[in-house]
Amino acid sequence: MRFAFHLLSLPAVAAALVAFGGQPDARVEPIDPPSAEPEGDPPRLAEAGSAAPDDESDDDEDDASPGSLADGPDAGKPKLPRGGCPSSMVRASTYCIDRYEAPNRRGARPLVMQSANDANEWCSEHGKRMCTEDEWISACQGPDHRQYPYGNDHVDERCNDDKVWQKVDEPLLAKWPAPEAKAHAKDLYQGTPSGSKRKCTSEYGARGMTGNVEEWVVRTRQHANAYPYLLIGCYWSCCYGGNKPTCHSTNNAHAPDFRFYETGFRCCKDLAGDH
Repeated sequence: MRFAFHLLSLPAVAAALVAFGGQPDARVEPIDPPSAEPEGDPPRLAEAGSAAPDDESDDDEDDASPGSLADGPDAGKPKLPRGGCPSSMVRASTYCIDRYEAPNRRGARPLVMQSANDANEWCSEHGKRMCTEDEWISACQGPDHRQYPYGNDHVDERCNDDKVWQKVDEPLLAKWPAPEAKAHAKDLYQGTPSGSKRKCTSEYGARGMTGNVEEWVVRTRQHANAYPYLLIGCYWSCCYGGNKPTCHSTNNAHAPDFRFYETGFRCCKDLAGDH
């Protein structure tokens, strides 16, 4: 079992604990800031390299293009629509979605300790927007409505969803951004670099949509709680209760200012010319 807290205010953190992978609500700061941090980006845990996030020149040309495989089980299937999206994004039906978790760079550490408010701000600053719940699910399950990005049967080690959960010292983490809290968050981090799990790819070409880090989206479906945002895809230690993350795994228990050591996001964008 893992526990989490919803920080209502810094003085009240000790009394504000709730169950399930949550985050302290204090604004985060970098643990290991990159050497060339773009202005306006939200604070984050360390990421690989120092290049600016969302580099649209990194288009994964070595990857097989979704919908265009000539061999294998997808042979003969209609090609999926392409075009109209920046090279750092993939087209999922009628919209674009980041190929990777923010900062949307192959080989970078996905951002964590991010709230929905942070995600909304970051996406906006990069000329994009938060994905809706329906968009995220559609991009994950693909036109074949798969249970997992890669198919209907879970395959061990295909995605980063089998790490052993590590006990969280919540009072220590609640001291964020104190150095000891940063060190603890860094110790807890078990995310893999974006794109490193090459077979954890949806039909549309989006990577790491289940496991690795939980991702914030705009709620568009009915849930027990009516918060405007929710978490989806679970993270590196499965889902709450031990289930494997699927394209429909959601956590609707937290408010927009809620964050924790495994929570990140990716962005979406309308197709060029769409309104």
